[in-house]
Amino acid sequence: MKLSIVSGLNESNIKQEEVYSKFSNICELISEFNYDGIELSLLEPEKLDVNKLNEIIQSFDMAIPAIGTGSTFIRFGFSLGHHDEYLRKKSIERLDKYISFANELNSKVVIGLIRGRYSNLSSLKREKLNIKTSLKLCCQIAENNDVILVFEPINRFEIDSYNTIAESIDLLEEIGSDNLRLLIDTFHTHLEEDPVLIWDYLPEIASSVAHIHLADCTRRAPGTGHFDFREFLNIFKDAGYNEYVSVETIMKPSFEEVAKETAHYLSVIL
Repeated sequence: MKLSIVSGLNESNIKQEEVYSKFSNICELISEFNYDGIELSLLEPEKLDVNKLNEIIQSFDMAIPAIGTGSTFIRFGFSLGHHDEYLRKKSIERLDKYISFANELNSKVVIGLIRGRYSNLSSLKREKLNIKTSLKLCCQIAENNDVILVFEPINRFEIDSYNTIAESIDLLEEIGSDNLRLLIDTFHTHLEEDPVLIWDYLPEIASSVAHIHLADCTRRAPGTGHFDFREFLNIFKDAGYNEYVSVETIMKPSFEEVAKETAHYLSVIL
């Protein structure tokens, strides 16, 4: 099991030289705490020089395990489930760019907030159908690029569909692509799953999981709340999970403190 942490690069708003300097500084910082990688949350990955990123990350003997896509919905309003066909097509076009980018970095691509939310012009049933149809097209692109998409159940307060692990597993089985796997986030798990039954259910679906996000029930660093990370992570260790667990939290009091405290906390409980 390898450890990474999520960070943005603000690639759309600052000069490229500053982006690579920022990336290098983050890598240097987290390498001091024995991280194995950095997960990037990006808005316009096509603006970045993949060779330059690879050069920097490899110099620290780390990897970029996954690329976050949520800002596509937050900033542009494009989503896989949108009632407007044009905006659905734009979300798929954006994902095509993420997938091409991920192919060159040997990274996975996260399917989370990019699913969107439905409005009074649509319905939950229609939104879910749109997501399935759009996601099938994205899986074809991923298969052609040998990239894994990781689908994230997200709590009902942030998104309207596929909030639970079971719903998401059903969707993955319906689509039936080897390039579509599950991402589990401990914060969303805490909010959406049965607090008793979840511990028996996780071992059953562990083989479907290809990426994990870590955040406590406070949405801050692991150890700041009461989520049982020891039991959670041991379930995946026992199942032979050897992919990344990635810290995705509110970065307070600072990115450095979250990175440092999380690394220390995990080293103590595991």
